[in-house]
Amino acid sequence: MQDKWSALIHGRPSHIFSSNWAVLPLTPGDFPDVEWDKDDAEERIEIERGRTLFVQMVLLSQVLAEILETFYTLQATQAVTNAGPQGTQLVLSLTKPIQLKLKEWHSGLPASIRMDSTFQSSSAPLTRFSSIGYLHLAYFAAEITLHSRIIRSIDLAAGAGGVDVDPYIQHICRIAAKARLISAMDFVNRLTPSFLHAFWYFASKANFALIVTFASLLWATSSGRDETDWYRRRLGEYWWTLSVLSKPGEGKGLTEFAMSMLDITTGLLKQLPEKPLLSRSGSAVDIDAAKRQSIPMFGVGGGSTGTGTMSSVPIMSALSGLMSGEVSRVASPRSPTSESTDEGMYGNFSATAGGAGLGD
Repeated sequence: MQDKWSALIHGRPSHIFSSNWAVLPLTPGDFPDVEWDKDDAEERIEIERGRTLFVQMVLLSQVLAEILETFYTLQATQAVTNAGPQGTQLVLSLTKPIQLKLKEWHSGLPASIRMDSTFQSSSAPLTRFSSIGYLHLAYFAAEITLHSRIIRSIDLAAGAGGVDVDPYIQHICRIAAKARLISAMDFVNRLTPSFLHAFWYFASKANFALIVTFASLLWATSSGRDETDWYRRRLGEYWWTLSVLSKPGEGKGLTEFAMSMLDITTGLLKQLPEKPLLSRSGSAVDIDAAKRQSIPMFGVGGGSTGTGTMSSVPIMSALSGLMSGEVSRVASPRSPTSESTDEGMYGNFSATAGGAGLGD
């Protein structure tokens, strides 16, 4: 777990490979015997919940490991590049089995560590802090990591060689990514002190920031002004939510790193040329037509390199650096000493005869 989540938040290769990993799955017998007051049923439930939480984090980390090995290695990146116009279809085909694993993991969560029932009963204050928040935040981080690769493959295909991905596939992919972002932000917005004061895994600070960079990525790759404004507003709302959670006595600095990332990405996004104003229908055809307009291409040096398909590749590279933790030199997230997300809209990846699409 330490290795895989460190690889994600710091953007470095993992030290552990499946071919050199023979550790057996966890069993109840692997946990030490703990004595508790036999008259205290609540204490026994808390101990069992803690073990369940740890096991589920291990299982989620295994899915994360597959995401990193499938999409975030030099060979994986080169394979997508070599696929040329079919790069996005390749990414989508590789995504489908991993997305199904994430869905099965989420739907199979035991009731004792699900956030939905906890949120529904939030009117009654909990007698104990709940540390299940870090597990659900990690789930969103895994989802975001997966969808970020899809969005980047679409934008890079258009920016590198003027290759346009099927407008329908592009539209469906962005709808699915937007749904994940909404769910993640909604989860953070509903966190209560009972969660914030509990234990948070060391990667949680960076996982809060991943939501920022994912929204920024969608902003940078949006096709029209309305869509850009929508993501700008969502980031503004998210900044307000993070500022509330970071108040003294609440998150204890849990969200400060994410707020610093938000300031950095906003500065980068202001360098993008203004997006075209699309019709209110916002159809895939409108989006495709707008992308074909002669808009100055945003070059690596920050100037114009001619006219052609609108490209956000340089900003994409910068955002990629943020998502890989390269800016940790500026504000490296540190594990909280003692801090403590949600079932969101879900969609399955499904391959179609002529490519791949996304369905609810």
